[in-house]
Amino acid sequence: MIERAPIIYKAYSALWRIFDWLYPPTCLGCGEPLARWCGACQMTTKVVPHTICIRCGQLLAKRGICLRCQENPPSYVALRAWAMYKKPLREVIHRLKYRRDISLAEILARHMVLKHVTLDWEFDVVVPVPQGIVRMRERGYNQAALIAWPFALLTGRPYVPKALVKVRETPSQVDLAVQERWENVKQAFAAEGKMVEGKNVLVIDDVTTTGATMEACASALVQAGARAVYGLTAARADFTDGRSRL
Repeated sequence: MIERAPIIYKAYSALWRIFDWLYPPTCLGCGEPLARWCGACQMTTKVVPHTICIRCGQLLAKRGICLRCQENPPSYVALRAWAMYKKPLREVIHRLKYRRDISLAEILARHMVLKHVTLDWEFDVVVPVPQGIVRMRERGYNQAALIAWPFALLTGRPYVPKALVKVRETPSQVDLAVQERWENVKQAFAAEGKMVEGKNVLVIDDVTTTGATMEACASALVQAGARAVYGLTAARADFTDGRSRL
């Protein structure tokens, strides 16, 4: 699919190759020169295993539906991730989010497209998880949007970043427990009905931990009239509690 990419994506990718030629990169995972993401780091990246919950993507002892999804089915149809949130991928996502190494976004988008090819999903539009105004001012960019845009270009789907907005500022999820994460983002998002009504929506983010943020986004989209919502992230953190396993 990469080889048959739309012309607009090839132009976007060419700009990064020119930039790499002008300013030779080092691997964001290990520091190897002349590559943004080297072969060695790719080989040591652990992809998400097959033994997951088929709804939320949580790791399980065996493939099935976890207790949380059995008792409280999510608003999205399914949530998946490309790889586990471990070294070296964890370090490069940190650099993308906190150190302005935005060149990684295209690399992540490419692998997420390859992951998408293995899924039986039909979607009409691509939407990034939005940031609040405060976080956007602090960081200057939304890492989810930087991934979602080349993903949309590569898959030939419309990119609609304004379909979701964050209507309530929330503290960082990093140090929160499971239930605190769900309460923190509950009703924190709103969707624009004209952009999603009757459509299958794919929501893109960088990392999934408990799935709380994706659920909050999906709930808002469904309330706005989306036919179906799918979630795809670059990484999956192995964040479990007793109720998340079969």
